[in-house]
Parts: sequence; structure tokens; C-alpha cells
Amino acid sequence: MSRADSDDQLGFDQNVDYLGRALRAIVPQWVARRSITATVTTDRSRYEIGDEIRITVTFENRLPVPMVVETPRQRLWGWDVDGELEASDEVYYVRDTPNAFYFRAREKKRARVTWDGRFERRDESARIPADPGEYTVGAYLATENGAPRDETTIVLE
Repeated sequence: MSRADSDDQLGFDQNVDYLGRALRAIVPQWVARRSITATVTTDRSRYEIGDEIRITVTFENRLPVPMVVETPRQRLWGWDVDGELEASDEVYYVRDTPNAFYFRAREKKRARVTWDGRFERRDESARIPADPGEYTVGAYLATENGAPRDETTIVLE
């Protein structure tokens, strides 16, 4: 792993970046958002019902200067399955306090999550297994418009 990669147990290393804070004041957010790419991958493309699906989310600052992406709430990023945040229709309460995602020059931030192939439903006491078929797994920065975003397709058999 190169120095530009970040991979800690909580998903992302958030060290204080004083140059990034200074740039935040002068770099428009549309530029900051376009400088970051999102990539989502899974360890395979086909799974049996009940298999664990390992999802890797990578955000990368493509520019040789630090960037700061602002988010309207505390959530910095998210993942979903067929548009359902964390494969659930539960309502997630996140403070409306704005937050900021800091990236060093050319930094990659990686997080790994596992989906058990089940959907959580508000009105059910148990998690519901997904039916066989195709599912879209997405990941995004939690900006106003959810960009940047990436998706991949998996098949449950």
C-alpha cells in the first residue's frame, strides 16, 4: 500500500489537514467534488443465497493538491443495495450539522463492508433474505446530490 492510501479500521483516517482547510475556503465545491472519484467493487460477481458479499469502497483525490468535500450532514459517505441505504428501509437519523471530508494530495481512502444478502425491514422482526436475481451495489460521497457515485452489479443465485 502506498503512502497515499489510507485504510484504518473505521474506514477512513481523518487527520487534521491545515492546507486542506485553507483550500476549502478558496476552492469551489463543484471543483472539489469533481476531483474525487468513487469506486465500488465486490470480491465476486456471482453469489449463492446466504453468502457474505464483501464490498470495497474507494474514494480517490485525483489532484496533486489537497481537497475538501463538504457534506450537508454528519454522514460523509454511504453504500446501498438497489438504492436502499445499507440494504435497509430503516430511517437513519443523522445530525443536520454539516461535515467535511478531507483528502491529501492524490490520497485514496478505502472502506470495506460486508452485506449478508439480507434486507432489513422496519415492519419485520427479522432480516429478509434477498431473492435470486441481479442487484446493484452503490457507494457515494454524501453530498447534496450524492456525487461522486459508483455502482456495480452482482447476481444472487
